[in-house]
Amino acid sequence: MNFSNSRLVRHYAVLWLIATLLAVSAVRVHALTDDLPRLAPARSLEVGGVAINYDASLLSSTAPTLVLIHGFGASLETWNDIYPALRTKYSVVRLDLKGHGFSSKPNDEQYSMEDQARLVAAFITKLGLKTVVLAGHSYGGGVALVTYLQAQNSKTSTNIAGLILISSAGYPQELPFFIETLRNPVARFFAYLQSPHTRSRYVLNRIFTVTSRVTADRVHRYAYFSDLPGSRTALERTARYIIPPNIDELNSHIRSISVPTLILWGAQDTVVPPENALRFHREIKNSWLKMLPQTGHVPQEERPEQVIDALSEFMATMR
Repeated sequence: MNFSNSRLVRHYAVLWLIATLLAVSAVRVHALTDDLPRLAPARSLEVGGVAINYDASLLSSTAPTLVLIHGFGASLETWNDIYPALRTKYSVVRLDLKGHGFSSKPNDEQYSMEDQARLVAAFITKLGLKTVVLAGHSYGGGVALVTYLQAQNSKTSTNIAGLILISSAGYPQELPFFIETLRNPVARFFAYLQSPHTRSRYVLNRIFTVTSRVTADRVHRYAYFSDLPGSRTALERTARYIIPPNIDELNSHIRSISVPTLILWGAQDTVVPPENALRFHREIKNSWLKMLPQTGHVPQEERPEQVIDALSEFMATMR
C-alpha cells in the first residue's frame, strides 16, 4: 500500500512539474508576443458550406489573376513578403485553405487534396475570376495541380492559363517529419507538450536554409494559426488524407499539362527533394525551371526578392 502511494505521489509530482514548465513557457511566450502585430481575418466567401478567408487586389478584368495557394500548416500570410509588390502589377488573390488560417475548420473527413481542389475551383468561380494562374507552394502546389487536372475533365467557366509550382508536392516521396508526427498518435502527444511557439520555431529552423528569416513575428504567425480552435483536428485530418489514393493516376496525367508552368525550387529543400523539380520539368513540356541557391523549402519567405523577380518574369509572358 505504501509502495503504491509512493508511486502515486511521484506520478502526480511529474505531472505537476510538466504543468508548471508548460505554464512558465506560456507566460514567457505571451510576454514575448505582446508587441507583435495582431492577426485578423481579411474577407470571407462561403463556398460549399466552408467560409474561405481571402485577400484580393483585382486590378484588371482582362489579364490573368494570380491565385496564391499556401502550403500545409501555413496561411495566406506566407505570401506577406511578396504580396505587396505583386499586387501593384497584377490582379492577385490569396486564400486560406479549408482548415487553415482564418478559414473554417469543420469537424468532418473532407480534408483530402481532391476536396481542397474542388473548394479552390468553386471559390474561383464564385469570385467571378475568368482567367487565372494558379501558384501553389508545397502542399498548395499539389492542390493547384489537382485543381488543374480536375478542370481538364469538367465544364467550367474558369480558364486556368498557367501554373506556378513552388517546392511543390506531386510525386510520391517520404513524408516530411512534421506530417509524420501528426499521423502518429504517440509522436503527436509528445509534440503537443511543447508550446505552439516552440513547435513552430523548431519546424521553421529545420525547413528554412536562410534561418535569419525565422524571426519572432514569423514564428508567432505560424504558432497563432496552429493553436486556433479546430486547427489541431483540421491539420491531423489533412495529414491523414495527404496521400491521394489515386496518386499513380494523378502522376500519369502530369505529362498532359499543356499550359505554361514555372517550377521554382530551393536548391537546399529538405522537405520536397529538388529531384522532383527536375522531374516536373521533364514531364511538363511547356515549363521553365528556376532553382534558387542557398534556399530551403519556403522560397517566398526566405528569398522574397528573387521570387518576385521570377514570378514577374513569368507573368509577363501571360499577358
